[in-house]
Amino acid sequence: MLRHAIADPARAIPASIYDEWSYALPGPRSPLVIAEPDAVRAILLDPGATFGRNRPLRTLMRRAWGNGLAAAEGESWAAQRRAAAPAFRPSAIAAAMPVMTAATRHAAERWPCGESVDLQPALGRIVARIVLETLLSDARDWDSDAIAADIPEVMRDVARFGLLEVAPIPAAWLDRLRRTGRSDAEARLRRIARDIAARAPTEPHHLTALLRDVGPLADNLFGFMIAGFETSALGAAWALYLLALHPDWQAAVRAEATDAPDDTTRPVARAVVQEALRLYPPGPLLVRAATRETELLGHRIRRGQTVIIPVFAIHRHRRLWADPDRFDPGRFAPAGHYPRGAYLPFGAGPRLCIAAGFATAEIATIVAGLVRDLHFTPTGAAPVVSLKVSTHSTTGLHVTAQPVA
Repeated sequence: MLRHAIADPARAIPASIYDEWSYALPGPRSPLVIAEPDAVRAILLDPGATFGRNRPLRTLMRRAWGNGLAAAEGESWAAQRRAAAPAFRPSAIAAAMPVMTAATRHAAERWPCGESVDLQPALGRIVARIVLETLLSDARDWDSDAIAADIPEVMRDVARFGLLEVAPIPAAWLDRLRRTGRSDAEARLRRIARDIAARAPTEPHHLTALLRDVGPLADNLFGFMIAGFETSALGAAWALYLLALHPDWQAAVRAEATDAPDDTTRPVARAVVQEALRLYPPGPLLVRAATRETELLGHRIRRGQTVIIPVFAIHRHRRLWADPDRFDPGRFAPAGHYPRGAYLPFGAGPRLCIAAGFATAEIATIVAGLVRDLHFTPTGAAPVVSLKVSTHSTTGLHVTAQPVA
């Protein structure tokens, strides 16, 4: 069970959780899987600090963020989050839209039509350019395609987990044994983060300026670089692949983008994105550990025991969603309906992803811009879904594209 959980959590979570509200894995202190929405909210909102991060999650955050925002705790986290918040307000997202549109148009004009393309790296290059030119502000001196090529390698290094990660080994020893952070790809990205930090602009609306005096700026820039890439690139790839599988919805997104090119609300495209994030949430699992003994859904939870919130399963739970495995963006249309507390693509509570609104707008802009000019069809083998750290396909998401007549 432990080997399966480390290799890919999808293999350790029982299939029954798609019908049931909880599942206790074998053993008195084994993880407890919780899918009931009210119980999930109690864990994530948790005003009594009964649940915190477990050791593997803290290790993952430390590798990606150092002492930056997503890894910080307590007042350090609160101060960094308050400082960064203006960069993700609706006005800031609106200001970033022209960059998103330009990056998408640039990619559409150079798309290799007629060739089979894996959407995961292809859309990653668009996202890398957007992240550099918006969140990291004055970063046009760097090659966004090269950065997009480096980030997956860094993410694999960050997400390398085994028995060592659950053993009581000091962090410095663990990093030395794993050789964490020693790849050429990570060295290049950290050098870029340090260079941007050294010449951070003073304009108050830039993320780099907002975070200059709170927390380690280079750590934060590195964290936003890889986290902003991973979430949006995968979300956009899944959304576009689903449109390739469903030409009727692809035509609806194209009509919206063609008939109202200046309407940045994009209700159809956003509904498609939200449904894609339901079926393939960027963070498929949320993990917490009990800080003291408690009880939940009739289960006794001991101090230090891990609680798993299976977001992927909650998004497809048969007691929450009608026909849960079907792609139906109508669930998120203005007149649609989805169950309260059952949609968690960016988490919930105080640790809700600070860039959730930015990412949703970014993915919708990319998908709408590409579909407006290109028609996509699936090709190759069906995706093999993995839930290790992020929801991704181990075999790629392959499509072919042709110009729209």
